[in-house]
Amino acid sequence: MKIKYNSISYNKRSLENIAHGALVNSKRPSCFVEGVYPTHIQSGYKCYLKDVDGNDYIDFICGLGTNLFGYANPNIKDAVNAVLETGNCVFSLSGTEEVVLAEKLRGLFPFIERMRFLKSGSDGCSAAIKIARAFTGKSLIISEGYHGWHDEFVSLTPPHVGVFGEYNIDSIKNLMPNTNLAAVIVEPIITDLSEKRIEYLQFLRKFCDDWKALLIFDETITAYRFPQYCVARHLNIHPDIWVGGKAIAGGMPLSVVGGRRDVMEADYFISTTWAGDRCALAAAIECVDLVHNDYLPETLWTYGKEFMDKFNAIHPSVQLKGYPTRGVFEYSSEKLKALYMQEMCLAGVLLGPSWFYNIHLHNEMDNVLSIHKIVLKKIFDGKVQLKGKMPQSPFAEKVRRG
Repeated sequence: MKIKYNSISYNKRSLENIAHGALVNSKRPSCFVEGVYPTHIQSGYKCYLKDVDGNDYIDFICGLGTNLFGYANPNIKDAVNAVLETGNCVFSLSGTEEVVLAEKLRGLFPFIERMRFLKSGSDGCSAAIKIARAFTGKSLIISEGYHGWHDEFVSLTPPHVGVFGEYNIDSIKNLMPNTNLAAVIVEPIITDLSEKRIEYLQFLRKFCDDWKALLIFDETITAYRFPQYCVARHLNIHPDIWVGGKAIAGGMPLSVVGGRRDVMEADYFISTTWAGDRCALAAAIECVDLVHNDYLPETLWTYGKEFMDKFNAIHPSVQLKGYPTRGVFEYSSEKLKALYMQEMCLAGVLLGPSWFYNIHLHNEMDNVLSIHKIVLKKIFDGKVQLKGKMPQSPFAEKVRRG
């Protein structure tokens, strides 16, 4: 399938009106092969996207991990439409949907005794460390990796321009006993599901217990993407506070922060009008039912493993790393990365630095593997030249404008 790319006007209008040209750091054109990749999407269905010029793509970016149940999922659409027909998104007092969802989530995540709803993973992680400090009366937070755009976390990760002041937060590389330690926050599994990583999580659980600190699992991404619905339950390592998001409401904006009853009932202030967004809550209620039936994580895990194994057997120069439902692409060179992303895009397969898997994508497995082989042959036969710009990391120190 030959892809035309002429969404120049949308990109120009975006650069003239939207700071940095995109609302999300990792959606900036510079993160892809700029000049080749589409910049704006018109619609989505299942695992497919259509850009503003009408070109179709098989989508492995999956809405940055939010698309687990398929774009335009009819069950989720019906749930959201039912809310809109009964009074719009937010009432003057609490809506019934928040109670129903909380009860359903407790069934999936039995270590969560109380919870709150927010709108993003960044919100959930920032709330989690505030709750930890309130409960423990201590201030130091130890963090591993990326937990959102709020100042304390960004102070540890690039780009951290615009973040000033001293924050009582430190890198997990400096983990050591400390009587002022309130909590340790980690993504339990990023891409490494090794025995060594599991043993480390077990160590963190004991470390926090020994120092009367709280263990926080940021499962914004891994919620619903692991057997038994999350890493904590799958590995039987239960945090004191748990954060879920991304796919948990099927693409609607929602995050969950929950944990032990005594921790969650501590005295703190976390409040936002949109925590009670009935559309997102109704979508999440429907997702609980979907993840019990047609979208069982165990089924998706089996499908994803099959895809990874077949993909990685084709050529060592481009490999999928991670676990069967999410990971990263590893390339033998930066030049190969750019050429590969470009040619896959031109063949109708949309890739980013990370990849996600869903059941709809599995229906395209053989097709994508065939395209993968053809693209690699063209590259190694010297028949491909870079038509756009080299992709840049969304966490680059400098944001390229234009």
